[in-house]
Amino acid sequence: MTKEDYLISIFRKEDCKRLIRREINSISEDATIRDAIIALQSQWTGYVAILDNDKNLLGIITERDILRCFGENKFTEDDSAKSIMKTNFKTIECRESIAEIVLTLYKTTFKHLAIVEEGKLIGIVSARDFISYLVEYIAESVYTISPSQPPQDQREGA
Repeated sequence: MTKEDYLISIFRKEDCKRLIRREINSISEDATIRDAIIALQSQWTGYVAILDNDKNLLGIITERDILRCFGENKFTEDDSAKSIMKTNFKTIECRESIAEIVLTLYKTTFKHLAIVEEGKLIGIVSARDFISYLVEYIAESVYTISPSQPPQDQREGA
């Protein structure tokens, strides 16, 4: 069984909405790079989404984008956040399984995936969100497994 098949077998029925851990960290399309930095710091996320007035996703800025922007010395804090946003982000329909999200994170360089429902952004999921979910999933799964053998002190023999 391949890694992909194994992940699908475990998480094929799990709704990807379970991975959405928080409100969308966002700024408006007329925000500055300074506004993006403040949003990153205040929300403790690795991304900030740029939304238009209708709440459509225009782009994403990550911590790496901020570092690159100042490392290249091409921008100032007062420049438009749109000037450094990524527009080649990946979206996943919320009807997809958690397995699809994990496989997308595994197979691509994306660390954040936009989750959409009927074309509207409902959340952004990161690899860290999956790890948090996985810890809860394993704890729930292990807790609900009934033991197949009696405890050690009740076994027969040596």
